[in-house]
Amino acid sequence: MGNLLALMLFVSALTLNLYSLIFFVELGDSMKNSGKEKEEEFEEVAVFAGFEFCFFTLWNFIFQLVFMIVAIMDEAAKLMKLPISTQNKLSKTRAVMFNTVLFPSTLVVVSIFWTLWHIDRELVFPKVLDLFFPQWLNHMLHTFILLPVIIEIMLPKKHNFVKFQKAAPALALLFLSYTILYFSLYFRHGVWLYPVYKVLTWPQRLLFSAAQLCGALGYQKLGIVLQNSKRSQNKQKVK
Repeated sequence: MGNLLALMLFVSALTLNLYSLIFFVELGDSMKNSGKEKEEEFEEVAVFAGFEFCFFTLWNFIFQLVFMIVAIMDEAAKLMKLPISTQNKLSKTRAVMFNTVLFPSTLVVVSIFWTLWHIDRELVFPKVLDLFFPQWLNHMLHTFILLPVIIEIMLPKKHNFVKFQKAAPALALLFLSYTILYFSLYFRHGVWLYPVYKVLTWPQRLLFSAAQLCGALGYQKLGIVLQNSKRSQNKQKVK
C-alpha cells in the first residue's frame, strides 16, 4: 500500500469519524432537550444523556481521530519529502500512539461490545436507545473503528518499532484511570454506564474490570508482535 493511497484512506476515515462525532454530540444535546419524558421512563436514556462523554467508546473514538490526524500528517510529510527529522518525529509519534493505545483499545471496544450484544444487547446497548441512536452511528462507533487499525497493520514499516515493556505501563495507567472514573460515577451519582454491571456482583464487577485490563494488554502484545514482524520481513527483502 503506497503513501498516497494510505493518505486518501485515512482522510476518508477521518472525515466520516468527524461527521459521526458531531452527530454524536448533537444527539446528546437532543436527548437532553427532547427526551426528558423518556428519561423518567427509561433510565438508560437518562444515563446516556447525562454522561455521554464518560463512555470508553467515545474515548476510543477520540483516540482514533487524533491518531488519524497524526497518520495523515506523517503520510503527507513523506509525500512532500519534508526534512527527515520531521518525518521521524511524526512516524515515531504515530507508532507509539498506535501500539500503546489505539490497537488495544479499539479491539477491546469491538470485542466486548459485540460479545455482550450477541449474549443480550440489554447488557451493553439497551433497545430503548434505538429511539434516538441510528444504526449507522452504532456501527461507526463499534465496527467501523476497525478500519484505521486494518489500514495501519497493512502498511509496510521500516522504523520506530515499539517494545511491549515500554508500552504496557502507559496502557495499564489509561485503563486504571478509566476504571477509577467509571466506579466513581456509580459512587457519586448511582449510575452504571454499561448495564452489564447492574447484573454483576461486586466480586464479578472487579473481575470483569480486571479482565478488560488483561485483555487490553493481550491485544497490545498482539499488535506489537504484528508490527514488529515487519522488521524480519525487511531483513528478508534486503537479503
